[in-house]
Amino acid sequence: MIYFIFILAIGLMLYYSKKKEEEMTEAMMTILTSIRNKKQLEDVPEILKEEYEDTIKNVIKQDLELENSIGELREYRKELEETYNSLVQKSTQLEYSNQILERRVENLSNLNSLSRAVLSVLDLDNIINIILDAYFVLTGAKRISLYLWEAEGLINKKTKGECNFKENLLFSEEEIKEFTKKDYQEMYEKLSKKFILADNEVIVISPLVVKEKQLGVIYVIEDKNKLIDLDEETISALVIQVSIAINNAQIYSELIVKERMSNELDVASRIQKKILPADVDEIFGLEIAQYFEPAKEIGGDYYDYTILDDNVFSITIADVSGKGVPAAFLMALGRSVLKTLTLTGDFAPNENLNELNKIIYSDITEDMFITMMHSKYNKENKTLYYSNAGHNPLVVYRASTDSIELHTVKGVAIGFLEEYKYRQGEIQLNKGDIVIFYTDGITEAENSNKEMFGLERLKEVIYNNKNKSPKELRKVILESINRFRKDYEQTDDLTFVILKSNV
Repeated sequence: MIYFIFILAIGLMLYYSKKKEEEMTEAMMTILTSIRNKKQLEDVPEILKEEYEDTIKNVIKQDLELENSIGELREYRKELEETYNSLVQKSTQLEYSNQILERRVENLSNLNSLSRAVLSVLDLDNIINIILDAYFVLTGAKRISLYLWEAEGLINKKTKGECNFKENLLFSEEEIKEFTKKDYQEMYEKLSKKFILADNEVIVISPLVVKEKQLGVIYVIEDKNKLIDLDEETISALVIQVSIAINNAQIYSELIVKERMSNELDVASRIQKKILPADVDEIFGLEIAQYFEPAKEIGGDYYDYTILDDNVFSITIADVSGKGVPAAFLMALGRSVLKTLTLTGDFAPNENLNELNKIIYSDITEDMFITMMHSKYNKENKTLYYSNAGHNPLVVYRASTDSIELHTVKGVAIGFLEEYKYRQGEIQLNKGDIVIFYTDGITEAENSNKEMFGLERLKEVIYNNKNKSPKELRKVILESINRFRKDYEQTDDLTFVILKSNV
């Protein structure tokens, strides 16, 4: 542009050299105005025409490019504004989410502390007091009323805050036994209607249930505007802890009564030993030796074997969590059901475990379970078929390879999962092969330094005594454990069964 003006000035000066200065100035202004207005003149001196046309085209082009650039800048600015608004909105949402997350983390920490507190207390009244205090700390509760099922009905055990209703619902034990899940729900709903609420209040009904066992119900009264989702989550989490704690306390209370029956313990111990199978030296070409010694008067371990027909017999070993009366009761229940399944049906070991788990699942409390190795030996094909419910693997010595192997299949303990499907494995036994069924009382036997006997020591003992008979091997195993433990007391039941193939 400047260049053109310079050329224009020179051209005009040459063109109008003989004309007046005013005419030259007027011509220059006319050309410059046409360029500024982007309107091309027809009457332009020939000496300037080419430069003039190029200049005005460039001006028009630059003007269009400028307008396009301004349009793009406006679009970009609009996008920036939208992005900024979106970021502001997301930042606000994130800040709110962080606040909720912080509260959730805090509540989780408090719930964990509560869980440890109530699980360390076994007195029901103390547990109830701790729980109701926790509701007031962790939620917006204004009033709480806790009911528990007892022999005479649904009894109000505790209220906190000014509760205007404390009525009990009385039923006979026979009536309670007939209640369905729907009956309980309707009863809790009906009872909730008897609480007098202000217009701004709402009542939350929290049934106390463990494995479909109805323990009672908690009514929590809050202000409507304070009952947010996070509060409802906390109440739901609390009721789980409450249910488990109360259930544990009730179980503990029952166990205390049973544990005091010292005279009956001796009878129970004798009965337990009587239900174990009689000693057998050999079955179907397998030499057999076994050992059972409970840590207390009665224990939770057991072993069993039963001849089912001319070719098949079953071998089972099991360990119930815990010791004493509760473990023995659960052991007897599990043994009886499995024995019935084994004798009345031609089922594979894993199918027997499936049925056993379904039948006794509802009778096993949260803190108890049964680990079990259940098997059947077929004389015709010399094969041991086995299924494992969370038990120790079989220790097998292979004569053909002169090596120790561990055999197992995955499976959870009886009482963990109601619809669990157990797997099955198999071992073909040849002459000289040895199979050891055992409970963890062997591998977890401790000495005074809290060291465990362990699986490696057991494998070493078996390998070093592979040529001995099962009875001789049994003696060596017990001597090894006693040498390791020395004078340290037996803390768990010791149970094992040894099979050795002679064919």
